[in-house]
Amino acid sequence: MDPVDILVEARAALRAASYPLRLPGAAPARASAAGLLAQIDDYLVPRLRRMDGPLVAVVGGSTGAGKSTLVNSLVRAPVCPAGVLRPTTRAPTLVAHPIDTAWFRERSFLPRLARGAAPDGSGERTLHIVNAPQITAGLALVDAPDIDSVVAANRALARELFAAADLWLFLTTAARYADAVPWRLLHEARHRGTVVAIVLDRVPPHARDEVSIHFARMLGSQGLGETGLFVVAESTPDSHGLLPDRDVAPIRRWLDAVASDSANRARVLRRTLIGAMVAAGSTVERLSDAADDQAGAAVALGEAARAAFDTALSDVESSLRAGTMLRGEVYARWREVVAGGDLRRALRTLAGRIEAPGRAGSDRPRPGRRLLPALARAIAALIVEADLQAARRCHDAWSADPAGRALLAAEKSLGRPWPGFTDAAHDLVHDWSTWVRAAVRRRGVPRTRTRSTESAAMLLLVTIAAVAPPAGEVTAEGAGPDLLRAILDDEPVRTLAERARSELLSRVADLFAVEVERHNAPAAWVDPDLGPRLRAVAARLRDAGRHLAAREEDAA
Repeated sequence: MDPVDILVEARAALRAASYPLRLPGAAPARASAAGLLAQIDDYLVPRLRRMDGPLVAVVGGSTGAGKSTLVNSLVRAPVCPAGVLRPTTRAPTLVAHPIDTAWFRERSFLPRLARGAAPDGSGERTLHIVNAPQITAGLALVDAPDIDSVVAANRALARELFAAADLWLFLTTAARYADAVPWRLLHEARHRGTVVAIVLDRVPPHARDEVSIHFARMLGSQGLGETGLFVVAESTPDSHGLLPDRDVAPIRRWLDAVASDSANRARVLRRTLIGAMVAAGSTVERLSDAADDQAGAAVALGEAARAAFDTALSDVESSLRAGTMLRGEVYARWREVVAGGDLRRALRTLAGRIEAPGRAGSDRPRPGRRLLPALARAIAALIVEADLQAARRCHDAWSADPAGRALLAAEKSLGRPWPGFTDAAHDLVHDWSTWVRAAVRRRGVPRTRTRSTESAAMLLLVTIAAVAPPAGEVTAEGAGPDLLRAILDDEPVRTLAERARSELLSRVADLFAVEVERHNAPAAWVDPDLGPRLRAVAARLRDAGRHLAAREEDAA
């Protein structure tokens, strides 16, 4: 497969990569993906398509290292602004021979940067392109912002420029060469296989040997012993802000040797490309691991939420079957039904002995007129309490997981019932009660006998809320043992009650499913297949790098 096609595939996979869960590796993964995307667009694809383009050397380093002064001194003209204000370099300047500048104006290099002599006011980042006849054709120098700039955008742009370079000219000073930031960049260059030369600037003449030897030893101890090293003595720039030519001439000769010889230029380009492709494969491999972590965390969070609400549903079912509804207000209303004779009348209705209209009386209150609403409220309260306990269990489980803790911190509504749940539970029970009455009518009770329908519905709901006690026991005190047994022993009522209980639990399950979906909404953004896709892309990137390396060996 062509390396460019592999990079296009990698670009598509990286653009689709998402790390929505706030795991410890999520932010670094997002940053790595963005950085690699920029390198693919800014350097890898354009360079593979135009291997004949000028060599790009990015001049970068720490604040105040003298990058702009060095670029000016190399071309012997004040082409880059230099001064004491920091940051001096706010937008990068590319210096090239006039015959090469057309190549850069096409935006094949760093296509996401605008071109111009000054910012155009559109908010687009600008690459300033300067003609310099003094520079060797085939070479471009880019004066980059500080890698440790106080402005975050400058730091990001500096890294973007380094990633788009064929070689690095890295500056540090005698006073700051042991700082951590430069060493991190140098290790990154070694990881990528980028050709690097280091300029140790502003070295006091009397300490030149001592500082140079110490810095070289540090490079060797860090596995960077083969890195080219140039030492520039501390001196006073001339009236144009240029360093003495004798101090920068060795750097210019090295750059000219690389750029003026086509074989040397091609060797540098291939080495950097090979290193960048192999490093891209390693980066994508790490991104696939981070994607796997996201998928694993999403599964764990989802299982915890489902387990919490599955337990809630089981609690509701157990409470219904245990008869725990017959207590408190419901129990008081139950005793009213027994004492007022509604229960005996309902049983006679159940047995088919329906009272004549004259005896029933059209103004007689419907049976269980206070029991049934109380029972409905109790069932709704049971559902609400189960939801509350499930939310607490979910909160406790998630609190033990880094991703869960981050979600709870970011989404305050998670780990607790949603505000409308209580109303939803009461609506559920009301709708279910309507379903029960309809089921009673379908069982054969004539619709014109409203009181008969209400009697049967009352018996049905009582049966749902109070299952048959163990043999020889009646647990509902005051219910009237014979009457309660008569209700519970009626096979048609028990059958219909079981259907009604199943219908209720099905509706409760649907309501809890909404809660599970609400808790799992952030995790649902995680793509479970992203890790394998990225891993396959990583393998192809490494294969492409090895293929380019083999071609390089054959050419040598």
